[in-house]
Amino acid sequence: MAKSRGQLINTISPIFKSFFASKDLIVVFFIMSILAIIIIPLPNYLLDLFLTISIALSVLIILIGLYISKPTDFSAFPTLLLMITLFRLALNVATTRMILSNGHLGVENVSEIVSAFGHFVVSGNYVIGIIVFSILVIVNYIVITSGSTRVAEVQARFTLEAMPGKQMAIDADLNSGLIDKEEAQKRREILVQEADFYGSMDGASKFVKGDAIAGIIITFVNIIGGFLIGTFGHGMPISDSASTFTILTIGDGLVTQIPALIVSTATGIVITRATKSEEKDFASGVVNQLLGNSKILLIVGGILVFFAFIPGLPALSLGFVGFIFLIMSYLLSSQDKDNVFSNIKKWLFKKIDIESKPQVKQMPKEIAKEPRSAKSIRELEEQIRLKEQASLNDKLKINVLQLSLGYGLTKLAEHPDSPLIERIRGVRENIAQMYGFIVPHIRIKANPSYDFSPNGYEILLKGISVGQGEVMPDKFLAINSTGMDITEIEGIKAKDPALNMDGLWIEKKDKDDATIAGYTVVDSAHIISVHISQIIKYYAEDILTRQDVKNLIDRLKDDFPSLVADSEKIPLGVIHQVLKELLHDEIPIKDMLTILETIVEVAPGAQNSVPIIMDYVRSALSRVITNMLKDDDGIVKLFIMSQESEDYLLSRLKDMQPYGKKLVLSIGETQVLRNTIDAAITKAQSLHSVPILLVSTTLRRSLSKEMENNALAIKVIGHSEISSNAKCEILGNLELKFN
Repeated sequence: MAKSRGQLINTISPIFKSFFASKDLIVVFFIMSILAIIIIPLPNYLLDLFLTISIALSVLIILIGLYISKPTDFSAFPTLLLMITLFRLALNVATTRMILSNGHLGVENVSEIVSAFGHFVVSGNYVIGIIVFSILVIVNYIVITSGSTRVAEVQARFTLEAMPGKQMAIDADLNSGLIDKEEAQKRREILVQEADFYGSMDGASKFVKGDAIAGIIITFVNIIGGFLIGTFGHGMPISDSASTFTILTIGDGLVTQIPALIVSTATGIVITRATKSEEKDFASGVVNQLLGNSKILLIVGGILVFFAFIPGLPALSLGFVGFIFLIMSYLLSSQDKDNVFSNIKKWLFKKIDIESKPQVKQMPKEIAKEPRSAKSIRELEEQIRLKEQASLNDKLKINVLQLSLGYGLTKLAEHPDSPLIERIRGVRENIAQMYGFIVPHIRIKANPSYDFSPNGYEILLKGISVGQGEVMPDKFLAINSTGMDITEIEGIKAKDPALNMDGLWIEKKDKDDATIAGYTVVDSAHIISVHISQIIKYYAEDILTRQDVKNLIDRLKDDFPSLVADSEKIPLGVIHQVLKELLHDEIPIKDMLTILETIVEVAPGAQNSVPIIMDYVRSALSRVITNMLKDDDGIVKLFIMSQESEDYLLSRLKDMQPYGKKLVLSIGETQVLRNTIDAAITKAQSLHSVPILLVSTTLRRSLSKEMENNALAIKVIGHSEISSNAKCEILGNLELKFN
């Protein structure tokens, strides 16, 4: 038998799986069931099954209404309401047929559910049943259904009247660039869906109202018709006929009116939702709003407990419920340190502590110096601990840039208007203007170490020394910046730490003479600030943090909100890496608008590949790059490479994903490349021009890395990085003579 049962389950299981997989068939089956219930007389067990389904569906609908976040999330509700109402009316027809045809045989021959509601719910007394049923009908028809219908009408009218204004608001946001076309289309669809929903609900609420009226009529028909059939058709005594058919009719009315009441309540819940964009579901929102204030719960609990002590009132129930409210208030307020309960507790402890202390009278002259109290000792220990913690945090804190000064130079940064502070402030402003990003605050600290020179300074990048030097704070450095022979002056020979140029430390009184002689005279603060500026330019890519990139993007938010919104879809690390590479190539990032627009456009198709994005960004910045490379006469003077040499280098490119392409050359080929480029650099320097090599965009990045690895001071640019209106001059055609 177990084996045959297992075979039956295995046979039926695929049928049910395929049935529930086709969701459209479920709706078709439901509609066909409604028609079958109306036309075909049902046995009592099938009638019980469908009545149970009606109750289950009503509970399901009200739970969905409680847990949706906004009304339009249940967009099928108006149509579903029609189907559920029709299903319930079909069941009314079926139960009426069953009551009138089988009621004379006894209550148990009609329906177990109807019988249960007739006997158990109304205690078998048809008078009680009539009263209970009347109350349900009145509540459903007059209170819930009428209110839901009115709310649906108002909501539908207001939604339709507000549509033109909302459409204009969407168009205004689109025209001003606050949203893109996709977002505008999405908002319009939501607006139309909302209008359709409330318009449908206005009509669907009439189904509920009509259902309530039909329930009343059907009930009277069943009572009167059943009484007449039972008395005159089957010869039942008048009292038995009235009792039997009334209990059956009331049971049937309750079985259908309770689901109707639940569905009407669900309709009211869905249609009366005031907020259409709640973060949480309605049920959670109601609980949070009702029980979210501990003070209100405390007051309610206190009032109930007070009533419990009044003679004549039910002390147990009032006290129990009041105690529950007090517990909820206490648990809710435990998250807040400064709450009513904690204040009461502090007051009680303070009162007990004061009353427990002995009162000792002392004369003023006899009062001795009391030892430090335990409280003051704890406060002192806490201060020491906080000071130690602050010291440790200070040591562990990573400063992007830090300037460490010997004790002989501290006077250069004694106050905010000190010369060194002013110079550093100017450096940060200059870098922001030139490169387009704000240098982090440079922390200045004195170095008390004995092995650190009193007149020495050290520049640290993220805690690592990247530059140092020595200056004489009371003297001036005279530098021969022209390189020509000029009048010699007396001084202490030295080198400029920042520019590595020869100079002399001279006294202040000799400053004017040195200037007249042709020297460039600078003070110590100027030397240190120039050195800091050189360090920042050289390590700009390491100084720029992701937070700096985020700040740069946020500055565009007010003027270009849609661009910033689109950029948030690109990993911040990709944008950060692109900006770092631009700074590495000494290209300013001032034009963040062009850079960000290019990244947003290219990154998705390039799968966030930084090398590919970089080629497009550099091309988009062609005017900036061209302007950088111009000589004083406005002409870009550059070298080009022969087609054969360029084709050979292109053939030696190897794809090194995800790092892009790399130029792979032998030792001999690398030496030939070095010699050729060295000759070009020498020629450019003789013409007082910046060495520039123009190659194809595909080759640029790899060849630039090769120049950098071999310490060849030449800028490599691609054809797409030269502005179309730029004036160019070819200084030479480079030929790589590989064997």
